[in-house]
Amino acid sequence: MSSRNWPSEELLKLDVFKAAGNNPGSRENALALANNAYLRAEAIWKTYGLTFEDIMTLSPKFWKMHQDPIAWHDGSSITVMTIHLNLAIGTIGTYAKNRPDLQKICQDMLEAKAFGQFCLTEVGHGLDATNLATTATLQSDGTFELHSPDGYASKYMPPTVPVLGKPCYAVIWSQLVVGGEKRGIRPFLVQLNDGVNMCKGITSKLIPTRHGATPVNHAITHFTHVKLRAGALLGEVGDKPSTHEDFLTAIWRIAVGTLALAALAIPALQIASHIAYKYSLRRHVGAPNPVPIISFRTQQLPIFTAVAQTYVMEAMQKYMVKHFTDEKTPHQSRHAMATIFKAVVMDHAQVSHFQLSERCGAQGLFDYNQIVTQFSEMRGIVIAEGDVLVLCIRLASELLLGRYGVPQTTDSSSLIAQHEKGVFEEARALAKKYGHRSQVFADYILPRSKDIIEAIGHRMAYDAAVAEQVPQPLIDLYVCNVIQKDIGWYLETGILTRARAADLTNAAVKAAEPKMNDYVDGMGVAPYVKAPILAEATWNRFVDNMYTFREAPEERAAM
Repeated sequence: MSSRNWPSEELLKLDVFKAAGNNPGSRENALALANNAYLRAEAIWKTYGLTFEDIMTLSPKFWKMHQDPIAWHDGSSITVMTIHLNLAIGTIGTYAKNRPDLQKICQDMLEAKAFGQFCLTEVGHGLDATNLATTATLQSDGTFELHSPDGYASKYMPPTVPVLGKPCYAVIWSQLVVGGEKRGIRPFLVQLNDGVNMCKGITSKLIPTRHGATPVNHAITHFTHVKLRAGALLGEVGDKPSTHEDFLTAIWRIAVGTLALAALAIPALQIASHIAYKYSLRRHVGAPNPVPIISFRTQQLPIFTAVAQTYVMEAMQKYMVKHFTDEKTPHQSRHAMATIFKAVVMDHAQVSHFQLSERCGAQGLFDYNQIVTQFSEMRGIVIAEGDVLVLCIRLASELLLGRYGVPQTTDSSSLIAQHEKGVFEEARALAKKYGHRSQVFADYILPRSKDIIEAIGHRMAYDAAVAEQVPQPLIDLYVCNVIQKDIGWYLETGILTRARAADLTNAAVKAAEPKMNDYVDGMGVAPYVKAPILAEATWNRFVDNMYTFREAPEERAAM
């Protein structure tokens, strides 16, 4: 059994966690469930005893909280929590050193006396954030006027509606205008509501709930000539426009969120693979001597691979955090590490969740068995803190142009390192020959950007797994799986044949099979599994509690 101890396990006994779930049914129920998300989020970060220093220094406690399986008990609470702690407090705290007013707001947020939001993207501007249309115009008395010139300038997604009677403050990213001159995108601290009503000049429209995901009160937020105090600007006005580098530095906490949110894929896949494995042990087929479906290779491959991915991704997360939090690592390289990690783990988690859901048959289609709901939640993470594909396009281009680099492999002889080198050099040769602004680059390199970044990430994951001494059968399963993602390259270069690749996979599965039960239990997520299909008793109780239609009473049936 697992020796892991998660501080959140005691929270599962609380009523507010027992009520977690989706299928809101109505706007009123959706709002009620979303309100509970704030209560659960508060309970989680207070259980960890998270401090302002933990947030600002990115302590081990901060990262561990983002790998806690409690996140998948209800995805809405972790959405609320990461916005509140990382994006809101993390950004405000950057400017709080000589600002007692900001220190007080951060403390109130930590104590859940107030809630924090982070409003960057707009209805008409997503990843092209440098073109935001919201303006904050400096007035003659030193105050500012915040304004959304049209509906496309409204802030999109952050849950800004009043909740629980507590005030909400948001970091609003706007184009600073001074004397008619645009001075660049800057952060402003704005009170949005008092917990009951929106503040003057601010409206928040509740967006319908996301399909399949636990409800969060996502909203569209609009500003109409809102008066802001002089201290609302985080930072100085300055005497010249800010640069693009200034902007990237200012939104630093998004890179933190890219890495932290992506780490949530690890406990998600741990829970999903636990469910699929245990259900496959229980489910028997065949007569007269039925056998568990886990005995079939078609069941073993996706489940064993998913388990292997969780162990390898944990090792990779440690590797990435080590480099990410190193003060000597430049901001560009930190963004690169976060993007690489997110690209790899989100691809693994999404593909595996889909396969694990299928391997549970009809049971895999229902949210009460968790897997399909987690898959829906992860679709949001792929977009949050930077869409994976767009992040990869930018990163691949910059790496191919040699603007900066990432840590090199510790084992250049490994199959995955050879693959990384081969695909990168092939793309770099095209970039050098035709230039990064050419049509050839747009046609041949951009569509392969995500594949290039994933190749780098697979190698990093392998190196990290070896360094962390992940069990060899799990490393071998991982390697066999990523080889299949680009088997054509291995065949084209003559490094492998299809038969040899099949032999490697077969050997890895056979080596892992006798130890798989220990590997699954070792993930330590059993207390967080709610799916009733894992045992006869829990399934029978679940069925007994279903709404039941019965035959008519005898006297009516005779009519």
